[in-house]
Amino acid sequence: MTDEPSRSPRALSDRQQAPPSPDFSLLRQFRSNNASNGDSFLPPLNICDLELMLQWVNETHGIFTRSQQTEAIWRTHVPQEALFHQFLMHGILALSALHIACTRVPRTLGDAAKDYLQVAISHQDQALTLFREQLGNINSSNGKAMFAFASITVIYAFGFPRTPEPGNTAVGDLVQAFVLTRGVQHILSQAMDTIFEDRLWTSIRDVNDYEPVLPAESRVAIEQLHKANEACTRQDPILHDSALYQEAIDHLADLMAGVHAGLGFALAGRWAIKLQPAFLDRLRDRRPLALVILAHFCAIFPQLRDVWFGAEWSTRVLREIWYALDNYWRPFIHACMEEIFGEQYAVMDR
Repeated sequence: MTDEPSRSPRALSDRQQAPPSPDFSLLRQFRSNNASNGDSFLPPLNICDLELMLQWVNETHGIFTRSQQTEAIWRTHVPQEALFHQFLMHGILALSALHIACTRVPRTLGDAAKDYLQVAISHQDQALTLFREQLGNINSSNGKAMFAFASITVIYAFGFPRTPEPGNTAVGDLVQAFVLTRGVQHILSQAMDTIFEDRLWTSIRDVNDYEPVLPAESRVAIEQLHKANEACTRQDPILHDSALYQEAIDHLADLMAGVHAGLGFALAGRWAIKLQPAFLDRLRDRRPLALVILAHFCAIFPQLRDVWFGAEWSTRVLREIWYALDNYWRPFIHACMEEIFGEQYAVMDR
């Protein structure tokens, strides 16, 4: 820049055709005196892990957020906590890989989704091994990490794609996910007591306020479920646990109101946590009213904000429930089937 402009057109042309090469010799002076070469202190970059963390920051964390405050926790503070707890870091990377495997269109002709699924499994296996070692000692130093990983595990369990296997059923798979959610709640409760000393995390316990208002179609569905419960009570007042079904229906109504208000997956997890073990037993036994209540839950699953796995659960479970019910009970899930299958429902075997 301090050179005088050349007055020779030829000299200017030569300069433009042959720009000087950058000289990086100055940067070599910044090297440590103890380092014989530039990469002696660092392992090579793991591009896959960097991609997964970018996926978490940009998208995957969103399924946990309920407000600007909780968005900051899951997007920023949870990864910072993971720097000190390897099980949480592996959990973050596992869920991000699973998210990519389930949603991203492969960029090549190869089975890219399968590769990401294997990455997710590998990270989750490592995370669980390290996580179990600390389960018996949840304290102020690991409480936030334990809370975050337990929450991630629930989403991972719901989001992992199931393949039909002998002896497994869609309803059984969903019940297993409910059982895991209920079990994780115990860990969340223990960890919750340890994190409120940090003001940056206090909003994690806040529950979104919403009006318990049901849209018309949901109100009709809840009324039908109440009438079905009353009919079962009249038919078998001794063996039919009316209060058990009443509670499940009331919680379902609360879930429908929350979804109508725009809330996300946390509300569905809360519904699973509130289910009594006896109700889960009714689902395992394929009791018709229990299956009908579950069908209504599955019909609203795809409406949950930021949930990428709801459609798969809904189609698998509802199809199985439809064929498990007889002609008396099928009309109770007619609206659910139309919601999920649309025109396909009209040609299903009835």
